[in-house]
Amino acid sequence: MTERATNSAIAEMTGAAALPRKSGELVFHDDWERRAFAIAVALCEQGQFDWEDFRDELIAAIAASGETPESPNPDAPGYYEHWLAGLERTLARKGLIEA
Repeated sequence: MTERATNSAIAEMTGAAALPRKSGELVFHDDWERRAFAIAVALCEQGQFDWEDFRDELIAAIAASGETPESPNPDAPGYYEHWLAGLERTLARKGLIEA
Protein backbone atom coordinates (compact mmCIF):
# COMPACT_ATOMS: atom_id res chain seq x y z
CA MET A 1 0.00 0.00 0.00
CA THR A 2 1.36 3.40 -1.00
CA GLU A 3 1.25 6.07 1.67
CA ARG A 4 0.27 9.59 0.58
CA ALA A 5 2.48 12.49 1.52
CA THR A 6 0.78 15.17 3.58
CA ASN A 7 0.56 18.58 1.95
CA SER A 8 2.00 20.88 4.62
CA ALA A 9 -0.14 23.82 3.40
CA ILE A 10 -3.20 21.76 4.32
CA ALA A 11 -1.94 20.00 7.42
CA GLU A 12 -0.49 23.12 9.03
CA MET A 13 -3.26 25.68 8.52
CA THR A 14 -3.37 28.05 11.48
CA GLY A 15 -5.65 30.71 12.86
CA ALA A 16 -9.32 30.77 11.91
CA ALA A 17 -8.72 28.25 9.12
CA ALA A 18 -7.01 25.66 11.37
CA LEU A 19 -8.50 22.21 10.99
CA PRO A 20 -10.44 20.95 14.03
CA ARG A 21 -8.31 18.41 15.88
CA LYS A 22 -8.45 16.33 19.02
CA SER A 23 -5.20 14.78 20.26
CA GLY A 24 -3.65 15.68 16.90
CA GLU A 25 -6.26 13.79 14.85
CA LEU A 26 -8.74 15.49 12.52
CA VAL A 27 -12.25 15.70 13.95
CA PHE A 28 -15.31 15.03 11.77
CA HIS A 29 -18.80 14.88 13.27
CA ASP A 30 -20.61 13.63 10.18
CA ASP A 31 -19.65 11.66 7.07
CA TRP A 32 -20.40 14.66 4.81
CA GLU A 33 -17.68 16.64 6.60
CA ARG A 34 -15.11 13.94 5.86
CA ARG A 35 -16.24 13.84 2.21
CA ALA A 36 -16.12 17.64 1.83
CA PHE A 37 -12.60 17.62 3.26
CA ALA A 38 -11.50 14.81 0.93
CA ILE A 39 -13.02 16.47 -2.14
CA ALA A 40 -11.20 19.75 -1.45
CA VAL A 41 -7.87 18.00 -0.92
CA ALA A 42 -8.28 15.77 -3.99
CA LEU A 43 -9.25 18.66 -6.29
CA CYS A 44 -6.31 20.72 -5.06
CA GLU A 45 -3.94 17.79 -5.57
CA GLN A 46 -5.30 17.42 -9.12
CA GLY A 47 -4.38 21.05 -9.80
CA GLN A 48 -7.96 22.34 -10.02
CA PHE A 49 -7.18 25.22 -7.66
CA ASP A 50 -4.43 26.63 -5.49
CA TRP A 51 -4.76 25.78 -1.80
CA GLU A 52 -4.14 29.38 -0.75
CA ASP A 53 -7.10 30.53 -2.88
CA PHE A 54 -9.32 28.02 -1.09
CA ARG A 55 -7.89 28.96 2.31
CA ASP A 56 -8.68 32.62 1.65
CA GLU A 57 -12.30 31.70 0.82
CA LEU A 58 -12.53 29.55 3.97
CA ILE A 59 -11.27 32.42 6.13
CA ALA A 60 -13.74 34.80 4.44
CA ALA A 61 -16.62 32.41 5.13
CA ILE A 62 -15.62 32.13 8.79
CA ALA A 63 -15.22 35.92 9.11
CA ALA A 64 -18.62 36.53 7.49
CA SER A 65 -20.28 34.54 10.29
CA GLY A 66 -19.09 37.13 12.81
CA GLU A 67 -18.05 34.35 15.16
CA THR A 68 -14.75 34.57 17.03
CA PRO A 69 -13.18 32.37 19.70
CA GLU A 70 -13.87 35.18 22.17
CA SER A 71 -17.57 35.41 21.21
CA PRO A 72 -18.84 32.07 19.94
CA ASN A 73 -22.22 32.08 18.23
CA PRO A 74 -24.18 28.85 18.71
CA ASP A 75 -26.33 29.74 15.69
CA ALA A 76 -23.32 30.20 13.37
CA PRO A 77 -22.49 27.48 10.85
CA GLY A 78 -19.95 24.86 11.93
CA TYR A 79 -16.39 24.69 10.64
CA TYR A 80 -17.13 22.30 7.79
CA GLU A 81 -20.14 24.34 6.70
CA HIS A 82 -17.67 27.21 6.27
CA TRP A 83 -15.33 24.75 4.54
CA LEU A 84 -18.05 23.78 2.08
CA ALA A 85 -18.99 27.43 1.42
CA GLY A 86 -15.33 28.27 0.76
CA LEU A 87 -14.96 25.28 -1.53
CA GLU A 88 -18.10 26.20 -3.47
CA ARG A 89 -16.88 29.79 -3.96
CA THR A 90 -13.42 28.57 -5.01
CA LEU A 91 -14.87 26.14 -7.57
CA ALA A 92 -17.30 28.78 -8.89
CA ARG A 93 -14.46 31.30 -9.34
CA LYS A 94 -12.53 28.65 -11.29
CA GLY A 95 -15.59 27.97 -13.47
CA LEU A 96 -15.81 24.36 -12.30
CA ILE A 97 -19.36 24.79 -10.95
CA GLU A 98 -22.07 27.40 -11.40
CA ALA A 99 -22.46 29.94 -8.62
